[in-house]
Amino acid sequence: MTAADGMAIILFLFFLVGVAVGVLAVIALSARRAHHAVRYVPPPPPAWPYRPGRNPDESDPDGPPRWPARGND
Repeated sequence: MTAADGMAIILFLFFLVGVAVGVLAVIALSARRAHHAVRYVPPPPPAWPYRPGRNPDESDPDGPPRWPARGND
C-alpha cells in the first residue's frame, strides 16, 4: 500500500464521518422543530347544510333576481 492509497482511505473515512454528522444534524434539527411546533386545530365544521345568513335559494332583495324570469331577454 502506497502513501497515496493510505491518504485516499483517510480522506474517504473523513468524508463518511462528515456525511454521518450532517445526517445526524438534520435529524436532530427536524426533531427539535417538530417538538416546538404549534399543533394544528381544525376549525369547527359549518352548520349543515348552509352557512348562517341569507337563504341561498332566495334572491337578494336589494339586487336583481337570482334567476331571470322566462321570456325576459
